[in-house]
Amino acid sequence: MFMYRSIAVTCAAAALFYAALPVRTSAYSWTEAEKAVLYLSERSIMVGDSSGDMRLNDTLSRSELAVILTRISDEGSALADSEDYYSNLCAFGDVPAWARPYVGYCSVSGLMIGDTSDVFGATDPVTVSDACTVALRCLDYPTHLWDYSSSVQTALELGLLPQEAVLSPEISRGNIAVMLFRMLSGTQTATVPGASASASGFLVNGKPITEENVLELLRELETRWPTGTLWGTHDTPNTNKNEVPCTQARNIMNQYRLSEYYGCSGYAAMVSSLIFGDSSNPGRRLDDLSQIRPGDIIFRVHNETGNVWHVVVALESPNENHAFHVTEGNVGATVQWPDQTHSFGRNNLDSFGGDGKTYHLEVWTRYPEGIPFTGSANAWPTGNT
Repeated sequence: MFMYRSIAVTCAAAALFYAALPVRTSAYSWTEAEKAVLYLSERSIMVGDSSGDMRLNDTLSRSELAVILTRISDEGSALADSEDYYSNLCAFGDVPAWARPYVGYCSVSGLMIGDTSDVFGATDPVTVSDACTVALRCLDYPTHLWDYSSSVQTALELGLLPQEAVLSPEISRGNIAVMLFRMLSGTQTATVPGASASASGFLVNGKPITEENVLELLRELETRWPTGTLWGTHDTPNTNKNEVPCTQARNIMNQYRLSEYYGCSGYAAMVSSLIFGDSSNPGRRLDDLSQIRPGDIIFRVHNETGNVWHVVVALESPNENHAFHVTEGNVGATVQWPDQTHSFGRNNLDSFGGDGKTYHLEVWTRYPEGIPFTGSANAWPTGNT
């Protein structure tokens, strides 16, 4: 059993927030996010702007997170009498004056650390890994059971992190509100939310596996991991990496001895897991490449050595010219999606196979065998050919 660091309930006025809420009848079923907002607002842990808007879809900065963490601590209620003391303890030159007491407190309390000895990253958005790390620190969760690289998976296993939060590199104010609510109210589960939601034949959103439903999830992922998002190898400074449970995707990558965390293979493993789930819908080798479907993992393999050159995820089926779009990571250490501006991702089956070709394609699919191929050629229109 573990205990969270006790909170100081300062209960400042939440009238503005309550005034902004719609009236709920006794028959209304409150969402977890609404419950979280009410819980945190009552305790002045998270408050809205001057109009009461909590801006739940926005990200928050590391400075703003320091304020929240200070408010849930024992000493937070006494900060007004110790602002100068904690401000002087803030050794980071990039922290604005209003945030220095909070950052100073979080720094000396071991809740947050800087990017370097003199740079805190005050205006940087809080990543999902950052949020999970500080949550586990607040819980005093045994450090031998987790580290920064496994913080997301640990938070998922403890039922702290909403599954949808892993779809984006930065955490939203809404998702961090749910995390804090679960942590402070003791409503977290001991399971991985959503891990079993994708039973065989179903996607992570609970919908049946069809090409149309896979495309829906891919379009959502494009908005959360857009073109240009940093994604490189383990040697790339500050790179994003795969931090979602990926049992079946890992099994596929193991066929080629590739990482399920970093580089193009890590990105493909993440995308696949955020569509087909962690342990359900096992992968199988696809023999007929004309039946490539959205979400399939494609390996470009050297004909002579068998080494993998690159790994991508299909966005559509091949058209009459054998061409199809893909999404990929680690292209100049970034994520790439094809669109009108960025014409990356037009692959051609004939470009990597046949006489005189250096590479060929090997494809793995997680569509169960009983699901018929319907074909999704030109399902990702960009105007590029």
